[in-house]
Amino acid sequence: MKVAHLILAHKNPHQLERLIKAMTHPGFHFYIHLDKKTREAPFAYLFQRADVFPIQKRTKVYWAGWGTIQATINGFQEILPKNYDYINVISAQDFPLKPPDVLFQHLKENKGTEFITCESIDDEWKEAAPRIRQYHLVNWRIKGKLRVQKLLNRFLPPRKFPFNHTIVGRANWFTLTHEAVRYSLNCIEKHPKLSRYYKYCWGADEFIFSTILYNSPFKEWIRNNLVYVDWATPVNNGHPRILTIDDLGALKSTDKFFARKFDQDHDNRILDELEAYLQTASTPVQAN
Repeated sequence: MKVAHLILAHKNPHQLERLIKAMTHPGFHFYIHLDKKTREAPFAYLFQRADVFPIQKRTKVYWAGWGTIQATINGFQEILPKNYDYINVISAQDFPLKPPDVLFQHLKENKGTEFITCESIDDEWKEAAPRIRQYHLVNWRIKGKLRVQKLLNRFLPPRKFPFNHTIVGRANWFTLTHEAVRYSLNCIEKHPKLSRYYKYCWGADEFIFSTILYNSPFKEWIRNNLVYVDWATPVNNGHPRILTIDDLGALKSTDKFFARKFDQDHDNRILDELEAYLQTASTPVQAN
């Protein structure tokens, strides 16, 4: 079995290096999409590794905008022809909580499962509904866009999704089979109205792939994603809390395989402790 890790990065090449080292496994390859706004030179040394590859078609990524989706699509398009069993999408501010051999074995034993969280905006995740049903001009790079956005939502009716789909989502970090990724890309390419609709949503990356798969034959194979995120404490405008050494106990006890988000400039000790923990817990295995 082969797994491609698609990592979206924009800063801290050393932290990204630590992430890759902590996940190194004979069955894993790493594909890095570097935000086009970021200088490539500081990251170039990472691509000297035989298991690390750059995504050639880079795009600019702005928080909550279409760029995150486009970066993921670009990565998928370059990875799919290489026929990996799974593609795991994470950010460079994630870090593993289980040794790579444990993740590899989990995917092997559950092959065919789609690990992508799908909460309905009409039920479990009601607070997210305005992000989909109102107009958001997050992709506009103009002055006064918030005023225009306010006027649109004041005078126009709620937006109507172009298909009779149950809209679900939660996180843009997921682990999907080759087949599910191909199905998602085909759906986006076949229905341009989807892209047009999502480009006027806020944080559409947290909805687009989950909604496509939830309303498809893949639905019965969907399970929650593999990423631990702390949304329980007060957050800053939609950002999850940065994890610190105080979270070590919770991170060791969770059944999740990754956590986010980390920042070595904010707290380096937590990464040191997780690296040591993974070293003691790891049992190397062969990729089959």
